[in-house]
Amino acid sequence: MKNLWIKFLLAACLVSGLSACVQTTPQWDSQFGESARLAVVRQTRNPEAGQKAVPESVDGNTSREALGRYRNSFKEPTQNSNSFVIGVGR
Repeated sequence: MKNLWIKFLLAACLVSGLSACVQTTPQWDSQFGESARLAVVRQTRNPEAGQKAVPESVDGNTSREALGRYRNSFKEPTQNSNSFVIGVGR
């Protein structure tokens, strides 16, 4: 019985080792440059896409406060009040 398990594990190791020899690059190379070709097609269909109206922005005070809150969020970690995660990650 012990020899059977050893033979099974050896066969499993050999099969998994041989799977590393499979060439996958032809599959990856077939899609190489697809995003660039898609971008060219989209720009050809609608060349004025970047000239559309710019969305309205917020006023200076609102953006200053938002930026301040964003920068301060890195100084102190937020306190999690969920009782399921107390002490996790410490």
